Amino acid sequence: MSGKAQGSSIVEDPGIPLVGKGGSMNGSSYGSSVGEQPKTYKYENVGARLARRKELFVRRKLIADLSLFFAMLGIVLMIVETELCMANVFNKGQPGSIIVKSLISITTAILLGFITWYHYLDIKVFMIDNSIDDWRLAITMSRGFHLALELLVCAVHPIPGQHEVQMLVYDDTKRVRLLQVIPIDVIFSLPMFLRFYLVCRVMMLHSRLYQDASSQSLGALNRIHFNFRFIFKSLMNLYPEYVLTVMALFLFIWASWAVRACEMYHGQEHRNFLNSMWMTAITFLTVGYGDIVPASYCGRGIAVLTGLFGTGVTALVVAVLARKLELSRAEKYVHNFVIDIELDKQVKHAAANILKEGWLSYKYKKAGNTGKTLKHQRRLLHSIHRIRDLRGDQKRLADSSVSLTEMHRNQAFMMTSLTTVQSRSREMESRLARIEDKLDRLLQQSRA
Repeated sequence: MSGKAQGSSIVEDPGIPLVGKGGSMNGSSYGSSVGEQPKTYKYENVGARLARRKELFVRRKLIADLSLFFAMLGIVLMIVETELCMANVFNKGQPGSIIVKSLISITTAILLGFITWYHYLDIKVFMIDNSIDDWRLAITMSRGFHLALELLVCAVHPIPGQHEVQMLVYDDTKRVRLLQVIPIDVIFSLPMFLRFYLVCRVMMLHSRLYQDASSQSLGALNRIHFNFRFIFKSLMNLYPEYVLTVMALFLFIWASWAVRACEMYHGQEHRNFLNSMWMTAITFLTVGYGDIVPASYCGRGIAVLTGLFGTGVTALVVAVLARKLELSRAEKYVHNFVIDIELDKQVKHAAANILKEGWLSYKYKKAGNTGKTLKHQRRLLHSIHRIRDLRGDQKRLADSSVSLTEMHRNQAFMMTSLTTVQSRSREMESRLARIEDKLDRLLQQSRA
């Protein structure tokens, strides 16, 4: 054995690299000697998987942002082309309209590519989360249906060129149905607004709850899925006024423009955007004066949807106002405390009246005054009923002020306090026992 310590020939590799510092376990060795052939592993280790998952999350969020950008760009181009045609700047067959609708087709094709890419990254994330290698295991009927539905919704857009279709409309008397020729772009333009579902996806991916790893872990333990429904509920709980305002404004503006686009070729009253906004407002608020009505089935369908959305938003507004007008926990405690003091005073006053009226009725009964005796006996009965009612009010107040959650919290606090007192009493007993032992030793030493 030499005097100098030689290095060990065993190289230890934990097989869990730092996140982002390398992915594959291929080439790593577990306790292999120098010069031996390193062992190869089929699967990546935990650190590499976490690094790849984080990278895929970032790329997926970027792809979702780009999808939303091209979706909104297509909608803006569609609105611009429709408004220019309504203003007679050019018609559907002129080069200006064809160029703008060709740009819409290009943005739609790019959007479809990004949507397919997003689902590809989503499948990769699913494979990492479930530790699977074969991508076919991640393809389910539900995932395929969602992908096909998204591609179908986002593929609808106005076709370049001048194409027309006949639609049934009513005349000015609202009794005779007529066939009128309208551009087919009206049918293909309105479904483009369904692309706004991408806003929900982007909101979910950019949400702090979705990006936080601790929130994801807590949700997994409680079997909570961090989807848009959960994010929307949290936003409604935190900022109900802003969410409802944005929803109502978006639905109002969309419905007004959609009614104008449907009714543009059936009369002059809807060429003014303010008239369409007026009809949408009275339909949204379920008033319905009837001074402006849609003539086409397209406009009537938009009116029906507007009424349904208005009813839902109104119900949400009522629920939010009811929750805002509800007393908070601290305000409820103060209110119940004040009411309890007032009820206690009234109970004491009613008890004093019972004694007073009982004494006066006895007094006048002994004196033979029947009229005053009956008068004070009625007051005595009234005081007895009054104190019973006050006792009932106090009981109901106590039941409403103490909930099951508060009872459980108070019970837990009492149990904690009792445990603390018991531990301190045992500690005190041990100290007293040690003091007695010391006193006994001192007595023995003094006697010796």
